[in-house]
Amino acid sequence: MTAGGTSLTFLNTGDPTGLKFVVERGGRRAVFDFGIQHAPGRAPFSMGLRPRPGRELADLIWAGEAPRLDGVYARDGGGTGSSPGGGGTGSSPGGGDSATAVFLSHLHLDHSSLVRFLDPAVPLYYPARMEELRAAVERSEYLRWRPGSPGTPVGDRETVQWGELVVRFIAVDHDLPGATGFLIQAPDVRIAYTGDLRWHGFHPELSAGFVEAVRGVDVLVQEGVGLGYLRPEADAAAVEPPRLSESDLVSAFRAELERRPGALLLVNLYPMNRERVAAFGTAAAERGRRLVMEPQAAAIAGWDALFESEEVAVNPGAFVVQLSFEGLPALIDLPAPPGSAYIHSSGPPLGAYDPAYRVVQAWAAVAGLDFLRLGTSGHS
Repeated sequence: MTAGGTSLTFLNTGDPTGLKFVVERGGRRAVFDFGIQHAPGRAPFSMGLRPRPGRELADLIWAGEAPRLDGVYARDGGGTGSSPGGGGTGSSPGGGDSATAVFLSHLHLDHSSLVRFLDPAVPLYYPARMEELRAAVERSEYLRWRPGSPGTPVGDRETVQWGELVVRFIAVDHDLPGATGFLIQAPDVRIAYTGDLRWHGFHPELSAGFVEAVRGVDVLVQEGVGLGYLRPEADAAAVEPPRLSESDLVSAFRAELERRPGALLLVNLYPMNRERVAAFGTAAAERGRRLVMEPQAAAIAGWDALFESEEVAVNPGAFVVQLSFEGLPALIDLPAPPGSAYIHSSGPPLGAYDPAYRVVQAWAAVAGLDFLRLGTSGHS
């Protein structure tokens, strides 16, 4: 709390994802980001465990995966059929108020997946450049959104006045469309929030523009996903491999296409990363292949070519197949000529910290595929 009366409260600092915080001033409250921490194997609801049907929000609050907040959640728990305050959760009763607004930096689940539970009366603001992807993930049923009132898209460098708080949207580069940071101005303090950003993507100028726009603020809130992967001090002498830029990554993918003619090539892409999907699709076409995707992934990515197992089995060298973790059993029906490979490119499971990662490696080994990691992070 500043002397002038502005307060900054962290609801979740992330471990390393799922950052959520609140800025309050003059009886108004702005909540920044509203997702669930991604911690497979550590979070109560992970490894296939899900909240009980009809009790989703209450269960998430009980487990500490959703914050206890008055005036934010729908009275029925966002269409779940139960009050978020019921069942001995100790959480606040549902129903939106006129004092709270929610601001989203981007669409990744650790920043947005609790939106489905927001009361329709609570103002929700998000980057306008995110809207096409948001609509796609809702249509595909990959991410449920709150019913009735999707929210208000806000253009880059535009502001939202919320009581005495002025929130400016400032685009940054991340690995999906429409990511933004924020400049939050109160009468007594200026706060900058980076959202998720990086410098090695296709648009580093966006991140540089954010830095210039917020230079000189009083408080900087910066996502720290990369800090979760620093080497222990004992490994300080080890050589850290260079981080690929998105352009380097596409060049490396082209090289794999060239050295594996006629082979079956599968790639684990994160479909929200539309620019990488498009770049891989272009690289595949240059080598006479067609990138095909599972239906839900294609809908999210805005991609037209769908994966048909029988078609790929006849001529595996004519395709690059996007295959999700859940879709791995499709490998049983696909031939694997010499040189065939499974290319992990930042799709789920995201890395070796996820217990499911070794399952993917096991499938590749049983299917006779080379396992290659060819991805790069959305984070600095």
